[in-house]
Amino acid sequence: MIISQTSSQVATFVNVLDGIASLVTKVQKGYAVTLIDTDAEQVVTTRIYLPAMFNQAVAYAKKLANI
Repeated sequence: MIISQTSSQVATFVNVLDGIASLVTKVQKGYAVTLIDTDAEQVVTTRIYLPAMFNQAVAYAKKLANI
């Protein structure tokens, strides 16, 4: 699976060994953190953070990707 950056995507963390990637995307209500199974090419989970919680969103994305 190829993860391409979009204008609303602010961070991407890829773990090739585990076949996962986590994305932080700017959305209307703040930031969405999405975990993707890159082998199956499917979304596993998504969590929304308020705009003031950007640092927490990035930290969670890193945690999801085991980085």
